[in-house]
Amino acid sequence: MKKMAAILLAATLILSACGGGGSAATTAAPASTESTTAAETTAVEGSGQKTYTSGTYTASAQGNNGPVELSVTFSEDAITEITIGKHGETTGISDAAFEKIPAAIIKNQSLAVDAISGATYTSQAILDAVADCVAQAGGNAEALRAVAVKAEEEEENAVLADADTDVLVIGGGGAGLSAALSASQNGARVILVEKLSALGGNTFRCGGAFNTYDPEGQKDIPMTEALSSAVEKVLAHEDVSEEHAKLKAEVQAQWDEYKASGDTMLFDSPEWHALQSIDAGDYEGDVELVRTFTSNTLDTLHWLADNGVEWTDQVSTVVGALWNRSHQTPNNSGADIIAALEKNARANGVEIYLDSKAEELIVEDGRVAGAVITNAEGNGVTVKAAKGVIMATGGFSANVDMRVKYNEQWEDIGESLKTNNSPGATGDGIAMGEAAGANLVGMGWIQLMPLNSVSGGGISGYVNSSLYCNKEGKRYVAEDERRDVLAAAALAQTDKLFYVVCDQKEAELRGLTKETLDYMVENGLIYSGETVAELAENMGVPADALETTVSEFNELVKAGKPDEFGRTTWENTIETGPFYAPSFSPAVHHTMGGLEINSNAEVLDADGNVIPGFYAAGEVTGGIHGTNRVGGNAVPDALCFGKIAGENAAKN
Repeated sequence: MKKMAAILLAATLILSACGGGGSAATTAAPASTESTTAAETTAVEGSGQKTYTSGTYTASAQGNNGPVELSVTFSEDAITEITIGKHGETTGISDAAFEKIPAAIIKNQSLAVDAISGATYTSQAILDAVADCVAQAGGNAEALRAVAVKAEEEEENAVLADADTDVLVIGGGGAGLSAALSASQNGARVILVEKLSALGGNTFRCGGAFNTYDPEGQKDIPMTEALSSAVEKVLAHEDVSEEHAKLKAEVQAQWDEYKASGDTMLFDSPEWHALQSIDAGDYEGDVELVRTFTSNTLDTLHWLADNGVEWTDQVSTVVGALWNRSHQTPNNSGADIIAALEKNARANGVEIYLDSKAEELIVEDGRVAGAVITNAEGNGVTVKAAKGVIMATGGFSANVDMRVKYNEQWEDIGESLKTNNSPGATGDGIAMGEAAGANLVGMGWIQLMPLNSVSGGGISGYVNSSLYCNKEGKRYVAEDERRDVLAAAALAQTDKLFYVVCDQKEAELRGLTKETLDYMVENGLIYSGETVAELAENMGVPADALETTVSEFNELVKAGKPDEFGRTTWENTIETGPFYAPSFSPAVHHTMGGLEINSNAEVLDADGNVIPGFYAAGEVTGGIHGTNRVGGNAVPDALCFGKIAGENAAKN
């Protein structure tokens, strides 16, 4: 079975601990190889010279999150072993490159190895460092770049041909895999196609935060005065619709009962999660869809656990999440979720085809009956789906033209802003759905992620015990605010840059070892200082200003009340050195608009009618998040509606 490591990209979005300093990976030469050897290419003809000076050599090259160190062992005529050493690449995300690139170099005795699709930076770092070692050993790296690489033939990468199935899933991210698994578990034959050469999509790249009401997981979280004020504020908002009024009344009754009980631990419910999400999206989200989402998150969390996804015991507040309901996997990575979903989908009979791009939907008598797909060999094939087609291709954050066309929020959403999302997020499914008669909603609302790493490293995407400061060393925003508020505030700072300041307690809380922290500091991924003043000096900000900022922050933590910016989430003070601070700037992250769906994940036309045989889930849909997506809501949204879409399509 193809391993999960073949997935997508060395992510630039760091919402969790960097994975440097892990155990070294070693790749040794196979007993024999059919490929052309380096000796045939690099030896000087007729000179009698050997290709390499045998021995082991070390080098490093710049990866996604900093230098990647490795060692290469040579015989006199071949590369025999490649060992990955220290690195700052993110755990899970970099695995594909570390597993496949060295193996391919050794097998083919070549540096003409293709990068893992999307994982360009990590892959290239390995190739560059090996080239350095080749030169140290007296070889010709440029000649190795010309040695042809034999194509890999993997059983699970079989080429898609014309086919009939029950359910066709288009897109292999979290939404698509959950839909495929769900449909197969409900008795359907399922084909899943993914246009990239690896699964995962944005789910694989993200920190994996999963928001859900969870009485057991939240039982030890105290309800502070600041959190109580947040509830009162949302409940005080005027009614905007009958559906909103009904939801608000339900939450009000729950809140009154909670206060009367004398309970001092965290207040939460699916209805409060829904109401808070509606409020955070400026009341533009569809109340029915949001209710469907929040009422299914806990069940989906357990379903994922039943299918191999591990969750930690800790529940926190990821950036922009607004409440202590963010669950995490052991590696703080969506890659953990993708790995489990892929394994179980394949085990349950789902046929998965990579490098297979859906071009258009087949509509017969008003029903979506399949799709025309360009397969891995570049040929057009037809897949007919008797029960339904599920669109799960993600949003359009990587499509600059679409961003500019639909943008209603930002002064500049074009080339000046990078995206930290998958390169596959180009809006294909939205275009195909619209051509098939689907209605589009919320297309003008595009979210920027404030925490796009500039320095290359990070401590945590959680806000409970961190402060944000600008280049002047001062706080400028409530760190637990909505993501659009955080992004707008960051763009207004000097050089559009800010720092996330925390201490050793926070680093330990997020599972970062001393070795990992030291590596990030040594390689310039984060700034550090034994004192706040030393940290400020290394950051290049005024020491007196940062010392005052940290001191005032600590007093606010102890008070536990909303501050001048309106922050309500407080946990630990910043007092235990060493102190740390990576730098960040906003990037395009999530597009809220897409295909209109109902609570059954069925796609609707402009008249609000269901398009038979057509379902959608994940970021390709619109109407759930309104103007702004709550941090930690994207993964459960994709997986909840993916599960729902799979169930309903299978029963069609």
